[in-house]
Amino acid sequence: MADPGEALMDNVLKALIADSEEERQRHLDRETLLYAVQRRITCERTGRVLDVDTAVLVTWIKGEQRSASVLTGAAWDEVADVVRAKVAEIGATLEVIDGRQLT
Repeated sequence: MADPGEALMDNVLKALIADSEEERQRHLDRETLLYAVQRRITCERTGRVLDVDTAVLVTWIKGEQRSASVLTGAAWDEVADVVRAKVAEIGATLEVIDGRQLT
């Protein structure tokens, strides 16, 4: 098993030497998702163990309020439309980091 510190260094170094802002953001998003998965361990909806390659970090922001959840990709797919509608209804901003799009 790889040392988690190595993964951190890989993502940070890749972000620092990225050729484009899009590439840099992808590496930073992966590092953010990795941190969230390591802190949460299991999906908040299903209880299944999270994998950074398939996990989704969902954060809604309204003013100074912020709430984040970490889900499996399948769990996010099940609730995405409802969450997006609810966030729009309360006038918040939704940020989604989907590990399936970062590999």
